[in-house]
Amino acid sequence: MYSAILLMAGKGTRMNRKENKILLPLGNKKVYEYSLDILLKTVDEVICVINPDDKEIIDSLPKNVKWTFGGKTRQESVYNGLLKASNEYILIHDAARPFITKELINDIKDKLNDDTSVLACQKCKDTIRINNNGILNNINRDDVIKASTPQASTKKLLLDSYNRIKDEIFTDDIQLIEKYHPEIKIELVYASDDLFKITTETDYLLANLLWRNYD
Repeated sequence: MYSAILLMAGKGTRMNRKENKILLPLGNKKVYEYSLDILLKTVDEVICVINPDDKEIIDSLPKNVKWTFGGKTRQESVYNGLLKASNEYILIHDAARPFITKELINDIKDKLNDDTSVLACQKCKDTIRINNNGILNNINRDDVIKASTPQASTKKLLLDSYNRIKDEIFTDDIQLIEKYHPEIKIELVYASDDLFKITTETDYLLANLLWRNYD
């Protein structure tokens, strides 16, 4: 059985907007509704983690969707969602990545078990170089991936890892598994380049060109 935690508690700060970017209109829906609709068709339970400033969302959620408020950081929001989850396997997804697909979720579920965790990612098409005090070092881009979501593991492993955090800041969930449970194999599932995160106005403009393919 699978639970999905849909992270919706962000803000539109980097887009210089007053409203949360996941509430922006995108074609016939709001941004977050694309992910929510797909998750409801592919997992057994969905928990929406909401910004306390966006309480109006609650009344619009389907009756079978759980919700909780987010924290000050992403990892606090994930933890709050984990406490609401009732299933063994957990998928964690950013609502600001609207163009998720059933196929991607099914691929993640196929690779997820008690001995693995799964990272959705994308191949890197850019030339990547490291600037080391003015000395530029080349990196083989075939060795570079861009971490995306959903990221998936067991509820037991995620709760154990989150409960061990002290003052550290983690930007994704697989990082915690790698640090606190190095015995767990990390499986990769490659996602489409369309699964980008809406962070800037340019991202939002691009999403408005793509939404018809995912409506």
